Amino acid sequence: MIPKKIHYVWVGDKPKPQFVLDCIQTWKKFLPDYEIVEWGNQSLEGIHNDYVDEAFKHKKWAFVSDYLRLFALYNEGGIYLDTDVEVTNNFDKFLNLDFFSCYENYKQQCYPITSAVMGANRQNKIILELLREYENIHFENKNGLNLETNIIKITRYFEDKFGFLPPYNGYQQSELTHNSCIFPFYYFCTPEYGKTNYAIHHFNGSWLPSHSRKNKLSIFGKIIFARLIKIREKGDLPMLDGEKIIFKIKISSQKYYCVILKK
Repeated sequence: MIPKKIHYVWVGDKPKPQFVLDCIQTWKKFLPDYEIVEWGNQSLEGIHNDYVDEAFKHKKWAFVSDYLRLFALYNEGGIYLDTDVEVTNNFDKFLNLDFFSCYENYKQQCYPITSAVMGANRQNKIILELLREYENIHFENKNGLNLETNIIKITRYFEDKFGFLPPYNGYQQSELTHNSCIFPFYYFCTPEYGKTNYAIHHFNGSWLPSHSRKNKLSIFGKIIFARLIKIREKGDLPMLDGEKIIFKIKISSQKYYCVILKK
């Protein structure tokens, strides 16, 4: 049984924008008897994980959230919502499940699960195994930062554990184990005309990096020659603390090489 508890993550030092506050109001409207739990900076004090500590140090809040959402669900149970999720219907019918989510449909790509809406009972096995994906990895690596998104990690897990292979059919309902289910994408992700919808994920991905980065050469760990490729309009450059671009050469509208000085 999934408890009537909504978890969300808000770490860092910025106030919530109006859009986030508006989304939270929809949770209260359609889920009025659910407890809403915020996981913030202080929530990290009792958590000891290298990946999370390093992501927090670099102020990469979304990557901190990737771990925290799983930690919250495993230890307390409930439903996790991204702060850009608008609730449009009551969730009570899903509370008798052990785990649920839906396919993710974004920009004509389909993934086997959306991490923006996940429900699980306390100490759920699927959530535990996803948490273990973070046990032996680091956010910092020799090439800079590990910016692999949680949806890629989760997709890999579902492929290995449950045999999910692309192309994914986002219209189907998939039973993972007894009482654990992945619903069609229009349940909790992208609404579709004529289909019952419970939540909308608005994909407010400003936290994602604007460019992918590959280090080509490092001189004494102080001067780095790197390639950057633009992958989206919003977001920050994938830079470590103390790094500064001192020279760049534009190859195309999407690609350039740069020299980075590291303090």
